[in-house]
Amino acid sequence: MNNMNNRLTQPTQEVPEELEIQTSTLRLVAKCWGKPEGLPVLALHGWLDNAATFDHLAPFLPEFRLVSLDLPGHGFSDHRPSGTSYHFTDMVVDVLEVAEVLKWDHFSLLGHSMGAGIASYLAGTIPEKIKYLMLIEGLGSIVQAPEKMPENLREATSQWLRRSDKKLPLYPNMETAIKVRHNTGSIAVSSVRTLVARGLRIVDGGFTWRSDPSLKIRSRHYLIKEQACAFLQKISAPVLLIEAKNEKKDQWNELMQELIPHVKNLQHRIITGDHHLHLDNPESVADVIHEFLNDFSENS
Repeated sequence: MNNMNNRLTQPTQEVPEELEIQTSTLRLVAKCWGKPEGLPVLALHGWLDNAATFDHLAPFLPEFRLVSLDLPGHGFSDHRPSGTSYHFTDMVVDVLEVAEVLKWDHFSLLGHSMGAGIASYLAGTIPEKIKYLMLIEGLGSIVQAPEKMPENLREATSQWLRRSDKKLPLYPNMETAIKVRHNTGSIAVSSVRTLVARGLRIVDGGFTWRSDPSLKIRSRHYLIKEQACAFLQKISAPVLLIEAKNEKKDQWNELMQELIPHVKNLQHRIITGDHHLHLDNPESVADVIHEFLNDFSENS
């Protein structure tokens, strides 16, 4: 095992490309790093974040052809048509379509939070196409007991019917938006600035978020635990799960611990940091990724 005090890779100074990808229904936008012949990796951000979430990490992964998507409704990608919802499993299909457009028959996945959940379900859906699965602070998705589903649908329906009453926030300048975002979670200001720079759009009177407000509406349907586990059990690729070590452990973290035993060939690494540790501490995350890849190549 490499000494974590000795950095495995120095960051590159590469300027990322902006790539537009037309699927059957949406125009999606991505930030891309690395040479075309590099290891093909689709990178997926968390809820209400955007493709810039990997800005700090990508320079430490020069061997990747890293394509970081703005998922539907996020960043510069299209919103879903008015009157349609954002179902978690639909995101799985969106990402698979992107791989088809890129003509990637075999590729790897890197995901954070919600993006890690999407990646893990995609890897269980098409296991024969996935070489490596690298997850940061996420595995599977929120699950729901069957008896809770009527109550959930009632609340989701109520939010949907009231959606037109909600107004987008308006910020006089970018610094105000950065302060607001910084106050919502444990994340470095420099990391917030990276996300906000891509996440804002100019409107009359100032700035507001690019993301689709419909993303904040409660999902109408969640998988039950048995369904989530069925997807995870189908994963055949080597899996790296990177978890942040902090004192704030919530219900989602507890669920993740319950899901881990259902994934075979998994390396579980814990790094000091918070939920956005790949932005706040990218060198350590990159070191763990390199160790994972090296361990697999040595054992194959």
